[in-house]
Amino acid sequence: MKRALRTTLIAVGILAGGLVTLTVGVVAALPVIADHIPLELSRVVMSDGRRQVEMQGMVHVAKPDFYSGIARHIAQRRQEGWLVFYEEVRPDDSSNPAGVADVLRRLGADWNPDSKQHPYEMMASLLGDGLVLQDNRALIGPPGPDARNVDVTLSQLLAALPPGDPDEADPETIDLAQLRNEYDTLPGWVQRRVQAAIRIMLATTASGSMVRDALPPALTTLREDKVVAAIKAEPDRNILILYGQVHIGHIQTMLKDADARWRTVSLKAIQAF
Repeated sequence: MKRALRTTLIAVGILAGGLVTLTVGVVAALPVIADHIPLELSRVVMSDGRRQVEMQGMVHVAKPDFYSGIARHIAQRRQEGWLVFYEEVRPDDSSNPAGVADVLRRLGADWNPDSKQHPYEMMASLLGDGLVLQDNRALIGPPGPDARNVDVTLSQLLAALPPGDPDEADPETIDLAQLRNEYDTLPGWVQRRVQAAIRIMLATTASGSMVRDALPPALTTLREDKVVAAIKAEPDRNILILYGQVHIGHIQTMLKDADARWRTVSLKAIQAF
């Protein structure tokens, strides 16, 4: 995350101290380019010949209209008798803000557990204006027999993540609050170009393997295995799955590898912002 953000900031001339002549035209055009490369999330329907599994790619912050549309789709599927499986690292006895901060630290980011803002909410303004945090209770309602959290607990995630290097006295991390404060002090025209550059980066990488390959297995394979196991455990039910966009392609591959009858029935893109 830190390297990607720093590369983006350098690209728009912030860390470099000014815009270089060769890139000034591209930098100026970033907002226009971003408008033509929106972040689109997959809605994939698969079938094994007996039932359907629909996977909706998700993102932690997006436009309110995106989440409103997802909520309507969930309500329709539940009315039709579908199960709903969703992503959300589950709380447990050891789940607390300090645990979330530990996860972020191991991923290269510092976040104060006493902060009044969720880390995703803190970073939302770097993506665009008017974005809101995903709220599964508002989208789905409380967990129950037909709406199931299919994810790891915070303790399981911490146990599976690589521990910090004890020989590294001062590991390189990025302070999220400091980053947000520095962003807030930038001129408006620079903020708009930072937003555009990060949105372009997300839009062009979210569905590919590059982002997933850069993440530790605790954030990818461990969780995708749980989704596939949950699908297999309900062989006679149609299922709607709400999971991060980065996971969708691999879950498809895992299903097809496990049973050759699985095939893609339809695929469409839903714009998040």
